[in-house]
Amino acid sequence: MNRIPLVLASLVLGACVPLETPRSVMGNFEATFADNMRVYIDDTLVAEVTPGTDASFEWNGETFQVSTLCSDEGVECPSETFSHTVAVDQPWGSEYKLLNFVNLDPEHGDPGDRMGGLLEADGTFNMLAGLQLGANGNCAAVGLGVVTGAFNADNTAIEGGKVVYGWAAGCAIGDQGIGASLRLETDFTAVRTGDYDVSSVTPADPIDETGEVVDPADPEAGYEVGTEETGAGDTGVEG
Repeated sequence: MNRIPLVLASLVLGACVPLETPRSVMGNFEATFADNMRVYIDDTLVAEVTPGTDASFEWNGETFQVSTLCSDEGVECPSETFSHTVAVDQPWGSEYKLLNFVNLDPEHGDPGDRMGGLLEADGTFNMLAGLQLGANGNCAAVGLGVVTGAFNADNTAIEGGKVVYGWAAGCAIGDQGIGASLRLETDFTAVRTGDYDVSSVTPADPIDETGEVVDPADPEAGYEVGTEETGAGDTGVEG
């Protein structure tokens, strides 16, 4: 199970609004990333930059090059790795709050992989499982990510999207160890391009917001529209 560091979970779990009426958001969506990246160290915003070789920021009296973050040897930035084409699935139908994203993008991640999360009454969603980053040259600790955003009124677009990657203390930027937690955020929007269609990939089994496989023919109690709490019990958050 992918467990979410508290620093990331607090960004997306603070204001959940129960889904009170069915809302169908299924379809295929194409994402566009903003040319920005916010850099947080120990939860402090230290820079908002354009990813690239010349971008840099100051922290703790030192200058750090963003190119040492977003590189083959360093951590991978959100717009480099998150799927640009996804199929939005509601494994138990619009009467339930469970939401899945299926990766349709062969250039970003593994096609067919899923993310699991929850849909709220105001159209916002929190994808809490399935976006996991492995160890790399600069950050030996495993990193985890979350994706948030909101469907517009007619469910044809995603607005205010945000991909958040976070690593625990122990990362290094280039040859400089920062000895602190690192978080990268990038904004995105998406537009609906058609009906739900995963025929181009072999989709993984549906999952819940903790990463556990679920049976699409057997909805779990607590996820029904109008309920305050999900039935999963374990949010996957480390305290």
